[in-house]
Amino acid sequence: MNQPRPCALPIHTRDGERVCPRRAAPGTLVCPPCSEQLRGVLSKLALTYRAVTELDELIPGGRGGDGVRRVPGPRSPAVDAILAHTDPRSRDDSALAVVESWARWVRAERSIDVEPAKMLATVPAGRVTMARELDTLRFHWDWIMASPEVPWFAEAMRSVAQALRQVRGELDRVTRVGKCPTPVVVIPRADGDIHLPCGASLRVRPGATKIVCRNCETEWGRDRWNELGDARADYASFSEQFDVPVGTLRRWAHKDSWDRAGTRGRPLWLRAEVFASYVKRRGDLTFDQAG
Repeated sequence: MNQPRPCALPIHTRDGERVCPRRAAPGTLVCPPCSEQLRGVLSKLALTYRAVTELDELIPGGRGGDGVRRVPGPRSPAVDAILAHTDPRSRDDSALAVVESWARWVRAERSIDVEPAKMLATVPAGRVTMARELDTLRFHWDWIMASPEVPWFAEAMRSVAQALRQVRGELDRVTRVGKCPTPVVVIPRADGDIHLPCGASLRVRPGATKIVCRNCETEWGRDRWNELGDARADYASFSEQFDVPVGTLRRWAHKDSWDRAGTRGRPLWLRAEVFASYVKRRGDLTFDQAG
């Protein structure tokens, strides 16, 4: 008889994430409410992607109906961001590439008549579409919910949905970093002075080179951002603060052997190690290298 298991997915709220207190449905690793919430993420992802694609079709020199670029036209960084998420040939952390990789994983793992190594050849690159890949994920939903990979699947889908909303300008592009640690009050004591921090909430926009506290007006350059916030945080927090895709952070964690803590569904990493990996690959954070 199967023993009840806790839900493997965290609950997402406006204030962050917390552990789901519910039990997973029989035969799966996810409770029914979290499963339905994640289905809703895929539905919103599909709608947002469709809207982004419609913008793509209006770009001069963009894609035609057959997905082939015709005459190059003037582009802005915003336009490049749209094309990056809708072109099948784009980078590995683009929206279409991420969803396609998970759908391909499902097809390979559940292959019956075709050897897993040959599954990729059955789906020509030109036929890869967001609608087709999302349909694959929905069709195998119960199997995905029972897979040990479901926490990473959920994280990837939420990350893609957020990235697409960011491209469309739907998000308030401000990241909460933490509370200002600058000492502003000193209480003398015989055994040593007590320093009380400012405590004001520090926020930052992607691409900014410094954070200025609205209370004490202390300035924090990018080279000191590793001193702000909790010692550990999750992929999503670091992705917003350093403006680096979650998939890229995951590769850095593996290559640089970051020290892991937290839960299986929500691993937490040391801010200092993330900072070191960023500087190693992107250069000195005192420069404006948010991309």
